[in-house]
Amino acid sequence: MTTADALAGRRILVTRPAGQADGLIHCLKEAGAAVLHRPTLQIVALAPPPLETPRPDWIVLTSPNAAHHGASHLPAGLRRHARVAAVGPGTARAARQCGLSVSAAPPVGGGADDLLKEPAFDAGAEARVLIIRGEGGRRRLAEVLQARGAAVEEWAVYRREVPGGGLAIPREWQARSLDCTIVTSRSGLSGLLGMAGSGALEWAGKSRLVTVSERIATAAVRAGWQAPVVAGGADDEAITRAVCAALQRESDEQDRQGRGQGPREDPGR
Repeated sequence: MTTADALAGRRILVTRPAGQADGLIHCLKEAGAAVLHRPTLQIVALAPPPLETPRPDWIVLTSPNAAHHGASHLPAGLRRHARVAAVGPGTARAARQCGLSVSAAPPVGGGADDLLKEPAFDAGAEARVLIIRGEGGRRRLAEVLQARGAAVEEWAVYRREVPGGGLAIPREWQARSLDCTIVTSRSGLSGLLGMAGSGALEWAGKSRLVTVSERIATAAVRAGWQAPVVAGGADDEAITRAVCAALQRESDEQDRQGRGQGPREDPGR
C-alpha cells in the first residue's frame, strides 16, 4: 500500500485505453497525484472463428482484454471441461469477473514467461491448448507450448488501434513539467509516439517513464526516455508503487545534490 500523500504535488500522464485506466487513476489520486488521462490505444472487439480443437484441456488468457472479449465466445460445455490459465494476477482477476474459474496464474508479474514457470500450469506433450489473445500479439507462449508437444489453437478476440486526433495536452499542463508518464504496452508506446506532436513529445520525454516490462522499457529508451522504471507487476497497485518509489528516489537524489554530496549510483534503475 502507498501513503495518502506519497505523490502529493506530482503530475502524472496515464496512457491506458479508455475504460481500463479507472483503477490506476484512482490509486494514483489516492496517493495525492494530479492525473491526466490520454489514451494512446483503443480496443476493438473481434469475433473469433469456430473452434478447430475439440475440447481443449487448457484455455489461456493473455491479458484482461482477452478475458473480457473472449469469455462470452466460450461454449458452456468448454467452460466446464477446460482449465483456465492467466498470465498474471490482473488477467486472473478479469477472468473471474467474467465468471471463469482460474486454475493457474502467477501471483506476480504478467507475461508468457511468468505463466510458463507456474507449476500449476502443466500443459505439456499432447495437451490441447486454446490461447485467447489480441491480434498481432506475441506468440512466444504458443511457440513454447508447441515445442513441448502441445496442440495449440489461437483466438484473436480484439485488436489495438491508435485513436484519431492528437494527444491534446491542456495548455496548463504543458506549461509545467510532467513528473511521470505511464505506458503499459508496446502498442501504447507506439500510439503515444504517433499521437504526440513535437512539443508534447518533448514535454513527456523529460518525465520519468514507468512501464510493466523490460521490452517496453527498451523500446522507450530507443524513443528517447532515460532510465525507464519497470514495475513489479501490471496491476494498478504494483504500477502505483513503482511510480512512488521512482519519484522518491529522484527526490532523494536531488536532495543529495543540493547538499553537495553528488549523485550516487541507483541500483534500482
